[in-house]
Amino acid sequence: MRILVIKGHSQYGGTRLFADHAAAAFARRGFAVGVLDLAAIVDAGGDAAAAILADAAAQPADLVFSINIVGEYKDGAGRSLAAIHGAPHVVWHTDYVLTNQARLEGTPSSTALLVVDPTQIEAIKSVYGADRFDRLRFFPHPAVGEPAPDDADADAFAAARPIPVLWSGGFQKPNAAPPWADAPGPARGVFDDALDLALSVEWMPPLQALETVLAARGLDIADPGNRGAKLAAPVIDAEVRWTRRFEFLKAVARSGVPVHICGANWEGQLYRFKNATYEGPVEMARMVELMRRSRLVLNTNGNFGGGSHERPFSASLAGAATFSDFSRYYGQVFEDGRSMAMFRWKDLDAGMARLQALTSDPAACFAMAREAKALTLRDHTWDRRVDLILEAAGI
Repeated sequence: MRILVIKGHSQYGGTRLFADHAAAAFARRGFAVGVLDLAAIVDAGGDAAAAILADAAAQPADLVFSINIVGEYKDGAGRSLAAIHGAPHVVWHTDYVLTNQARLEGTPSSTALLVVDPTQIEAIKSVYGADRFDRLRFFPHPAVGEPAPDDADADAFAAARPIPVLWSGGFQKPNAAPPWADAPGPARGVFDDALDLALSVEWMPPLQALETVLAARGLDIADPGNRGAKLAAPVIDAEVRWTRRFEFLKAVARSGVPVHICGANWEGQLYRFKNATYEGPVEMARMVELMRRSRLVLNTNGNFGGGSHERPFSASLAGAATFSDFSRYYGQVFEDGRSMAMFRWKDLDAGMARLQALTSDPAACFAMAREAKALTLRDHTWDRRVDLILEAAGI
């Protein structure tokens, strides 16, 4: 059985590293694996569409797996990847899925779609109809990187990890004026109220916030004719994500904890921190290296309050502890205070007090990291996650 993994371009190499891990995990299962690197082909001046057809003609796959891309692909005859190969196609969407409107609308119903937050399954059904896609599945992030060597004790942990606190991610903050600032008054009111509602609670899916406000104004959200109004949910998602991330980073700065920062657009913001080292933007492979040298890794979950981000699992595999906002999924698979430290958005001050205490307590970080690593090795590697891909494909 041959599995084809398709790679594309990726900021910081993230999804490319995911694809490599997926391919290696399938190979360890005994499958024949091909990797089609469309980004490398295009960068070399080649034709991606021609490469897709040539690969299928040379050796058709029994399963095609891609991350974010080519779900909507059609050849000159209008055939999808599944039709070209005569095999199931599974696409994992790692962003807020409704931001990929054009891709979703061009993706065949038979394509299996994986999302990083289970509430996004309901969002797809609400916008596109319950029967639009045959197979929708929750696919939480697996860890990337290789397991770090075990530290003998808390002293060895601290000695091997000179970075007390690691933040990996670009600087983001909300727009000075929201994108809807110039919209007509009624529309502006809907967006303002939806954003206020989403920020007033610990977490609410962005489409749910928008639908709640629209329904309160008398719109029948079940009417397919009103689908267009729901497609604005990614705007609410982005504003919530940027607002909360900005508030978190300002709070970390005020806390005074020593933090190693990697990511883009930080040059004009470092003045906020009393004790920071700035490395600049890094590829994900370098981020994994830094996690192996860190005691505590910070995470904000990308507004996936029901799902996952790769940082906690990758940090755990690298032997570091994680400090993250709560998500429903983390509440199921981690134990707060034992395998992860979690904070709540509605009590950020208490979260920062906890962060300060952890930063000054390497032994506590060591104990948490040890538990999290064992849990991740058992349940949250690519070797474990490929079963979800195979199940979604019907294999």
